[in-house]
Amino acid sequence: MVPNSCIFYLVNEQEIHVKRLEDSLQCLKDNFLQQYPYPVVFGHEGLADITIDRIRASAPENHYFHKVDFTLPKYSEDIIEKIPEKFKGEWDENAFFSMGYRHMCRYFSGAIYKDKFFENVEYMLRIDCDSYFIDKVDYDIFKYVADNNIIYSSVAERENEADYVIVGLKQFLEKYFDDNYEMPSVNKTFDTHFELVNFKWFKEEPYINYFNEIDKTGSIFINRWGDAPLKYQGVKYMLSEDKIHMFNLPYKHGGDYHAV
Repeated sequence: MVPNSCIFYLVNEQEIHVKRLEDSLQCLKDNFLQQYPYPVVFGHEGLADITIDRIRASAPENHYFHKVDFTLPKYSEDIIEKIPEKFKGEWDENAFFSMGYRHMCRYFSGAIYKDKFFENVEYMLRIDCDSYFIDKVDYDIFKYVADNNIIYSSVAERENEADYVIVGLKQFLEKYFDDNYEMPSVNKTFDTHFELVNFKWFKEEPYINYFNEIDKTGSIFINRWGDAPLKYQGVKYMLSEDKIHMFNLPYKHGGDYHAV
């Protein structure tokens, strides 16, 4: 076991998310925590007592609830005026990205590394409510990344970010990064629904400076820049390939999965 390390979920009140979280937790307990009992933290904006009790009933013994701060940064009026209440999606006429969703993008892009609740955390595995360990993981993945001095790990990288949610990102990156840097496609991402990171590294320069410059633009809220492409570009620019690892695990993301 790696000291001061944890698994993190960001949860909300929606029934579909809570139900999937229950199944995710059952899979996590059966297939990983039973042998490697890392603490689990449930981040939330505010949950009803009945929801907390329900999650607690499915959670491992070692768990915590943490209220996250989704306050809008103190932007100038010209930035505030550009932030839409709902950012239109293109996959459905009625679809949109809420302010809450964009706060989530900001949190996972960098604000989480400033959260004092995690001040002493060494390594963190972030997974989603619909992330499932579908079979036994027969080694300690935290110890693996620590022993191999890996800073960032996920389960896949792919080119899947839609053009309409990365408007202006290429121009920002070209200005921010060194002229000699061969920038990957701005559509590329890691699968951030599973990311095991050296938390302390992300708290320090140069990553936190990179996040701060992104944050100043307001583009996470204005243009719905997501944490996945932002994290991908920062990691690829700042880390050598031997510090990045893609796991091959019995893992599934998305939809329902009923633990047997």
